[in-house]
Amino acid sequence: MKKLMTEWRRYLQETTTTDKGFPAKVYYGTSIEKLPSLRDNGIVNLPTDMEIEQDKMGVPTCSDPYDAKGYGNVVLEIDGAYLDECMQYEAYPNSKGCRVRMRDSAVMSGSGADVMVDRLGTNIPFDAVRGIIFSGTPNVEQLKEKGFGNIDISRFPMEEGEIKTLYKPQQEN
Repeated sequence: MKKLMTEWRRYLQETTTTDKGFPAKVYYGTSIEKLPSLRDNGIVNLPTDMEIEQDKMGVPTCSDPYDAKGYGNVVLEIDGAYLDECMQYEAYPNSKGCRVRMRDSAVMSGSGADVMVDRLGTNIPFDAVRGIIFSGTPNVEQLKEKGFGNIDISRFPMEEGEIKTLYKPQQEN
């Protein structure tokens, strides 16, 4: 009976859409060591069986960069409009912001939702990242050499104050 209820709940969630869309920006906290992998592979979330059962699939993001800072010494600023325009993602509100999930584009094919869809997880391409905010002061030139020169590079304030932009890429005309 539990499996039936779980599958029914999942079916209902896949057939409804969110009316709110995406926030303009969402933030993802991570460690500095993971930046090269995220740049090359995107932000990937492969849910465990327990996360699927608890309906905690997708990339967890925060609506505030300071909340995301609690999950790592680097915070990625993700462009919500980019995700919304892709039409491949959905935002599901959570306590700190939202979970970003990939849509099941096969749900309307007549074959129904396949369990494999949940196992494939969510992948947000690094193209959606508009900025990186560091806890300390990073070496900007080194970051640009390592392929991060096309996004804003900032740092959190040492004390109270606003996030300080250290580098902004030049806009192409």
